[in-house]
Amino acid sequence: MPIPTRAQILDFEKIGDPLADAVVDYLYKNKLRAPNIWQLVQQQAQAGSKECQALCDEVFSVPEWVDWQQIERGAQVFLRSAPLALVAFALGALPLTYAVPNIARVLASTKRLEQDAIRRLYETGSMVADVLAKGGLKADGVGLNSVLRVRLLHTFVRRHVGIDDAKKGLNLPLAINQAEMAWVACGFSYVVLVGLERLGVYLTDDDKRAYHHLWRYANYLMGVNPALLANSPAQDALLYAQLKTVLCAPDDCGRLLTNTLANSFAGQPPFFLPRRELGVLGSIVIPDKDLTQGLGFNLYPERHLLPLVKAVVYTASRTSTLATAQVADWGRDYIRYVLDDGLKGRMADFQMQMGAH
Repeated sequence: MPIPTRAQILDFEKIGDPLADAVVDYLYKNKLRAPNIWQLVQQQAQAGSKECQALCDEVFSVPEWVDWQQIERGAQVFLRSAPLALVAFALGALPLTYAVPNIARVLASTKRLEQDAIRRLYETGSMVADVLAKGGLKADGVGLNSVLRVRLLHTFVRRHVGIDDAKKGLNLPLAINQAEMAWVACGFSYVVLVGLERLGVYLTDDDKRAYHHLWRYANYLMGVNPALLANSPAQDALLYAQLKTVLCAPDDCGRLLTNTLANSFAGQPPFFLPRRELGVLGSIVIPDKDLTQGLGFNLYPERHLLPLVKAVVYTASRTSTLATAQVADWGRDYIRYVLDDGLKGRMADFQMQMGAH
């Protein structure tokens, strides 16, 4: 995959998710809604909707490059280091989405990250857990179901924000556009791998390729244009760097969301750490010092203890690779415990209120 130029990335900022956008327009036109929108879309495809059928055709046509063994191994890479992988995800990948001003302003406009922050974050974690499930991304898998529900949720948000921007006479980038979707995709893949290594987790090149492959397919199902999906961890790093130069400029809104995230996790599972220590971890797992500071994470002196921590983690993670399947099962149990506690018995619904738009 050629790394897109700056001009190409700017062009991708003008593109949403054409197939999903057409589906949501169809649902609004026909005043259709349901608790599980992806299930509704499949029902409408069977009933003859061309828009819904087109999306289903894309989703259920598995690309030739998909390797199911690699996907299962990629899930095990995350699961066998689950506590630290959650650190890299929650304190690295998630805050980095707020480094893009347009993403931050769209998230802030929904009010959920300010008013219901912890639940919103656990719902995102629930999608990740479903992606990691055995067979999760196959046609009848829980991961595919969750990814498509989130994809359609993003499409509803893009539609609402676009209409509201037009009413206000605002000429702003398209909400949840392809360039931003690619940036978020890099968070799930590249940023988590970097975070794990920065925390001392032992990863082989095969581990990295498998984990990248898992998220390459998950992000394809999420609607990211194939031209923005790297085909190797090395390309992922280059894509991340290019997208960063074009999209990232942390602002007050991004810092507010980052602070809200850290405050919401303070003293809570899965970390049970004070706010300051969460900031220390965030400053470690985010790949770039400029973005770390731009998002409001201070470079606390406790960072100097990292070599000691990495030595302990490295030794433990080398041991865990000797019993990968068993350790992965423990990781699944741990993540499920964290999510059950965080969601308080209310399963993730991946919905937004559908107004008159």
